[in-house]
Parts: sequence; C-alpha cells; structure tokens
Amino acid sequence: MGLYFTTMNAQGVKRIHYVTALILLTAIIFYLFFQVNKRSPFVEANPFAVDPFDAVGSIVIQVALLISILGYARVLRLRDDPTLVKQRLILHGNILVLAVIFITLCSDALAEFVQPVPLSLWRNILIIELGGMFLLTLICGLALWLVFRGLSTSPPPTNLAPADAVDDLWSLVRVPVVRGGAIFPPSMVAWVRRFNSDLLFSRLEWLDPRRYPWCFTGAVGLLVGVLLVLAQLQEGLPPSLGIGLLVMAIFIYVELVVTLLGFASFGGYLGLRPTFKKNSKST
Repeated sequence: MGLYFTTMNAQGVKRIHYVTALILLTAIIFYLFFQVNKRSPFVEANPFAVDPFDAVGSIVIQVALLISILGYARVLRLRDDPTLVKQRLILHGNILVLAVIFITLCSDALAEFVQPVPLSLWRNILIIELGGMFLLTLICGLALWLVFRGLSTSPPPTNLAPADAVDDLWSLVRVPVVRGGAIFPPSMVAWVRRFNSDLLFSRLEWLDPRRYPWCFTGAVGLLVGVLLVLAQLQEGLPPSLGIGLLVMAIFIYVELVVTLLGFASFGGYLGLRPTFKKNSKST
C-alpha cells in the first residue's frame, strides 16, 4: 500500500519540512563520517577506507547529498507555494537517501568482519561512530514513516525534466532573498523572482535540460567527474603524467556512467525526467 493524500495543511507541510531537514543533516553527517575516517589517525584502523568499500562510499555520499539538498529545496518551494504537487517526490527522495546510506553502512559493517583490524582506541571510536550512524539513519526512517503514514499524495506530473529540478534548487536562493526583500535592492529581488532554468539556458540550447535532458545529465556527470579529480589532487600528485591521465579518465568515465545509469533508473522516481509509460494490452 502507498502513502497517498489529496490535501495538505500547513502543519503537515511543516512536519515534512522538519523531517526533510533532519535527513539532510544526516546526509551531511554521513559525508563527514566518510571523509574524516579516511584521514589519520582513523585511516589506519578503518577497513572500509580501501576499495571496493571506499569506491561505494565515494559514490553514495554524492548521491545522498545531492538528493537530500534537492528534497530540502522542494520543501522550501512547497512552503512558499502549497499548490505545488511535490510531496510524493520529497518522500521518494528521502527514502532513497536513507536507503543508500543504510546500504553503505551495511557494507562498512561487512568490511569490519572480512578485513579485521587490530583493536585500538581509534578502531573502537570508529565502531562507535558506525553504530551511531546506523542509529541516526534508523531514527530518520522512523520519523519519515511517522510523518507520512497517515497521508497520501496526488501523483506528481509525469512530464518533469531536469529543468524542474533546477527551478527547485533555485528555491534555496529565491525563498530567502524574497522573504528578506527589505534588506536587498528591489531590482535584485525582482531578478531573483523571475529567474528560472529556461532563462539560464536560453543561450545554451544544446544543453537545455528541458529539451535535452540526457545531454544535460551527461554534462553534469562529466562536470562532477572533473571536480572529483580535482578533489583527489588534495591527496597528492600521481607518480607520473601517464598514470595521472589514466586515473583522471577512469574517474570521469565512472562518474558519467553512474550519472546516466542513475538518471535512467531513478530519474522518473525522483521527478527528474518523464516517467516511462507502460503499454497496456486489452484482452
């Protein structure tokens, strides 16, 4: 059975806001958990700081952060305009964030058994952190269930595109600027109000996320891959130019493939692309 509702009062929207903010905070804490424990003194006691566990975590922290930020942006837009049909997409995003975090934590726990590390103070702290992340994720899951259990949403539009997600993310800028309009120049507030993805990509038609969603998604994957390569440089330069170029190509290729596969698999579920229609046969 699904969690569906046809009306939503202000109190219900506020509860969705709170639980989505909690899940965003959990995604941020998970990111810090992953990054801090890859550095000294934890890295020597961390069995999931090596591949394949590290590779899984590197992808999941990106997914969890991006989707949780998008979900929070959608809540802000919903509170600003309660007539929008975003509730089910917010629920879907929150479910997916908690699912990928929980699966990764299970992978980390598995690493503790298949790659045991000698007991030490830092390993004990790491195990406590891992248990705390499990507990926080389960608390978020329970809170999400309590908020949505008695509610049901109208289905979102089936023709959504990445452009709609860009507009949702713009709410992170638009809502605070409009609400604090008294402290900003009126011309700035007016520009922020009318800005949208169509205006942003009006001079980049080949990258327009509404007309060419797959092209736009591929470009995002390439950009994230390049940023990931730059982030890896903080850990030191490669031993040679050839190896550096090979590693760069692998990072960018993996990010591109994962982005396109994720878009194909979960884009409709998250309202990032039109949903695939099922052909019904009459008998």
